[in-house]
Order: sequence, then C-alpha cells, then structure tokens
Amino acid sequence: MLTLLRAFAKSPWAIVIIGLLVLAFALTGVGGVFTGTGTAIAVVGNQQVSVSQFSRAFESEIRNIQQQDPTFTREQALAEERENQVLNRLIVLAAFSAKAEELGLSVSDQALLEAASQFDIFQDPATGDYSFAAGREYLRQLGYTPRQFEEELADDVLRAQFTSTLAGGISVPAEFASNRYRVTEERRSMRGLFIDASTADAIEPPTDEELQAFIDENRQATDQLGLPVFTGTELRGITLVRFQLDDFTANETVDEEPLREFYDYQLETGQIGTPATRGFLQLVVNDTETASQVVDRLTAGEVALDIANDLGLPAPFEQTESLAYQVPDQALADAVFAAAVGETIVVEGAFATYAVQVTSGTDAVTPSFQEQLPELRQAAAREQALDVMYNTMGLFQDALDSGATLEEAAAASGSPLEMFAPMDRVARGADREFNFPRYAALSADILPSAFDQFEGLATDMQQFNDTDFFIVRVDSIVESRDLELSEVREEAEILWRQSQIGIQLQARAEEALAQLEAGEDMDIVALTSGGRVETATLKRDESAGEFAGTVVREAFFAEPGQPVIASGTGDGLRVILVVDDIVHVDPAAAALGEMGLLSTTILGEMQEDMLIMTQAALLAEYGQDEEGGIDARLVDQALGRDSNANR
Repeated sequence: MLTLLRAFAKSPWAIVIIGLLVLAFALTGVGGVFTGTGTAIAVVGNQQVSVSQFSRAFESEIRNIQQQDPTFTREQALAEERENQVLNRLIVLAAFSAKAEELGLSVSDQALLEAASQFDIFQDPATGDYSFAAGREYLRQLGYTPRQFEEELADDVLRAQFTSTLAGGISVPAEFASNRYRVTEERRSMRGLFIDASTADAIEPPTDEELQAFIDENRQATDQLGLPVFTGTELRGITLVRFQLDDFTANETVDEEPLREFYDYQLETGQIGTPATRGFLQLVVNDTETASQVVDRLTAGEVALDIANDLGLPAPFEQTESLAYQVPDQALADAVFAAAVGETIVVEGAFATYAVQVTSGTDAVTPSFQEQLPELRQAAAREQALDVMYNTMGLFQDALDSGATLEEAAAASGSPLEMFAPMDRVARGADREFNFPRYAALSADILPSAFDQFEGLATDMQQFNDTDFFIVRVDSIVESRDLELSEVREEAEILWRQSQIGIQLQARAEEALAQLEAGEDMDIVALTSGGRVETATLKRDESAGEFAGTVVREAFFAEPGQPVIASGTGDGLRVILVVDDIVHVDPAAAALGEMGLLSTTILGEMQEDMLIMTQAALLAEYGQDEEGGIDARLVDQALGRDSNANR
C-alpha cells in the first residue's frame, strides 16, 4: 500500500487521498483486516489473501511497470508470470501480519495518522498543510473502497511494527566493520609466470581413430552458446500460419479528413505537443496590501525567507517546472502562466492571496497538422489494419472450427501458409548452420510451442507479441542422435587441438612449478619454459593486465612464497602464481566516515538475513513453504481467465 501511494506521489489527484483516509478513520475506526468473505485465494494463519486484494495488487504491479515502460501490456505480465510474483509477495505480507496479530500488536488511530503524515502527496502545495478534500473517485479508480484503503494502511503499519522489532535489536560490533575493512582493503603483491598457446610445439594432424576416441569421450561438449557439438539435437518440421500486423498495415491507405478531426481532438485534450511549464516562488499573505509590499521587496532583491520571517508569514513555497494542472489554485495557475519569467505579481487566488515571483518557464510547443500527419497516418493505418487482421483471423478460425485443415483454413481466409524443414529449438536445420533471420523470427515463441506439441497436431491460436498471432502444426520429428565423425570432423579437430595444447601447457606448467619449488628464479624458469613474468599488487576484487579476476582470487588462497598453478584459465593458458607479500591495512587509517558506512552496510545485511529467515520460518509455520494451499480457481477468477482452459 505504501509503495502504491509513493508511486502516485506526483499525480494531481494524489493530494486529495488524505481526506478519504480521515473520513475512514472517523466512520469506521481501525478495526481488523482480512475479515474473510469466502473469497480466500490463500489462508495464512488468521489472514487471507482475497480475490479483490490480489486483483488490485496485480493491476498495480502493471501500472508501476508502465510508469517506466509505457509499452508494457497486461499480456506481457501474464506471459512473464508476474501474477505468481505478486501472489507470493501477498502471501509473505499476510504471514507477517498473522504473526504480528498473534503477538498482540495493534495499530492506533494516531499511528495511522502519523503514517499518513509521512507522504508528501498529502501536503497542499500552496500552504504546506494537509488537504482534506474528498478523494473517493480517485480511490475508486485504483480499485479501493474507503474500508479497504484504511485496512491496508493499518496492515502496513502493523507489519512495520513487527519487522522493526525484529531488525531493531540488531547491533554491529565494531570488530565486524574492522574485519570487513581488513578483508576488502588487503592487497597481495604477486608474480605470475604466464605460459600461453604461442609457446606450444607443432601438433601433428590427428588420425580418424584419435578423433573418434576424442568425440566418444566428449559427447557432452558444448559450444560457446551452450549447444551440443557432437550430438544432433531433436528436429521438428512445422507448418505455420502467422497473422502479423505489419503485413496488413502495408496494404492500408488512410483518408486525410478524419485525421484532421482526430488532430483537433488531440489538441483540445492536450495529447500532443509539449505543455508550458513554470517555476515560481510564492508567499501566502493576508491581503493585497501586504502582497504588494512583498512584491516590492522581492523585486528589490530581498530574500523571500527573510521577508516571510519579518512579516510573520508562512515559509515561502517554491515550484519548479510545474504544469498548469499541477497548481491546485486555478486562479494562481492562470496568473503564473500569463506572467513573464522574472515578473513579480500579486494574485488573488481562490484559496488565498499570494505574492508570486516567476523564476523560470518554457512555452508550449504545438506541432502543426502537417508535422503530425505522418504519425497520424501510421496510427490510423494501424487501427484499420487491426480490423482487417482480426476479420481474417475470424475467417481462418471459423474454417478450423468447421473441420478444415490448416491448408484449407489458410486458403479460405487468404492467409499465407509457411512450411519449414525440420529444425531444432534455435532454428538450425539438419546442417546445424545458424539462420539468424529465422532464429529471430521463430525461436522466442513459435519453436518453443512447436516443441511442446504432439506430431500431427496444431496448437491453438497464440499471441507472440503485442499484436501478432500464430498457429503451428508439427509435421515431422527427427530424434536426437550421436553425430558421425564425417559430420563433425572440423569441430572435433579444433577441440582436439585445443586439448592437445592444454596438455602441453599443463606439462610445461608442472615442470616450471617443480623448478620454482626447487628454488630456481622465476625469470630463469620463464626462459626455459617460454613463458613471461608479470607482477602486480592488487585487492581481491581487482584485476589488471594479464592478471584476470580468476587469477587474482586464486592468489588470495595461496600461501606467501609457495608457487601454485592457477585454475580456471582455460586450455590456452597456464599461470604459475607466487605471492611475495601480503599488504595488511590498519582500520585506523580508514577515511573519515568509511567505518561508519561499513557498519551501516553490515547492519543492513544482517537485518535482511534476519527478515529472510523469519519469512522462511513463518511460511513453514503457516504451511506456505511448499506449493499448495492456493485456490487456483480463484486466481484465475481474479485475473479474468478461464480456469478450465488453464487446467
């Protein structure tokens, strides 16, 4: 609930919600929450997650995402299974609420009012006081009744009492921060003997027997994309019918007259162009005479706060880059937007008298009809194309429902029919060569659906982006098989050569290691092994030059003076490390405030761990730590989808 309110903090409607909150307090008191209506998706202790609560939370999740990505749709949210994330979150919140009530925690009216006072959206921008204007309509648009609003805010406060009690008793011993500082700031001076593939001896071509043995030993080998090298993956031949909006849009022409009407409508409703903005400083005064004095003093360059203190006025209020609708007093808005930047004026507002200085501003920019015409044509063509596409889809589906095959339904509706030779899940054919256009067009949605379908059967109509649809039929299945040497000779030889180089380098590294352990100088060993010596002094999370992160981390497990072969460098490189010195640090040398920041970080980590453990314990206590206990039928009802179809 609190997150929802903060998300709407800049809305012109948000400021009136406090009135509803106060009204709810006055009429109903605090009361209990989740009282139960027989619509419990999940029961958690003495709490319930209701259909209406889940539905509101899911729609709120979508709205919050759309604030960052306006193109995000409800269909995308369902495709990404966001509803499961939302439901899990509600179950966790219900578990905390249940335990809080079991422990006897309660919420007073004063606590609720104090919680409400933390929101800037409840402050009148003109006076800084709370606004008690009714906000029933806005709350209704969010899907809340006054009672639901009150209950969810009370539940937030109750949970906050419980979790703050859990986390509030944690303290961080000073030694924790000191140890963290010592570990993170410790450096190690190291030398590395690097022996790479350029030093390897020439390798004779492999025999067929050697290659076949290598293949048999490495059947599970994969390439850089994680695809099997020596195994042919399952292939499926498909027949596909796609309804793509772009295909229909290309054929649409648009009459200009309705576009002009739509352009006029957009102008009237402020949907196009850039609106004017103003930044202004205002002081609320008692009368026009005082306002005139303030204007004169502001014009003379006096500081607004000094003027307010001198005359006993409320503190000045400053707005930056405000739109006209964001100024709650219409008379004030009209005057401010009529004034020039730098002008200082007296305004008789609807609620008060103001002395106002306009500090900044931009004028509205309105594109002409001709400037908007390409965009208008595109939007209109898209709408017309949608109608045509849906009509075509209807004809196609009607034919299928009458018993027609894909081919017959495509012919009856004039839809294109596409047939593909067998390919794998990433659109590679029998030759295992990538076809990137085909991969981009099919692999995200269509092929996964095809690989979930039985041979000879077509899927239902499915949407695969915001506007397009498809039906796919599996015509043939080629089973996965071990590939023959003749099919993978090139890949096998490359990998075999890499392994042979690795064997050579490993032997050289082990020989060099023995020499170093015997006391020989690393520079001398480098000459005999064909390697090169590099040095560095680094912290455990640093890297530099030849010293990759994996090599540096190895150095922090090595004993000083003891040479080791670093792991994780691949077949083409071997590194023998020697740590010459450990550079310790004294926490007393930390920069001002650094230890405090470390303590704060550790405290946050400890509190998070505590809450995670508590969450797991509560879910286990209330039987919600495993799947089950959720009414899937009511979940579908809340989302407005067919329960039988999903089952």
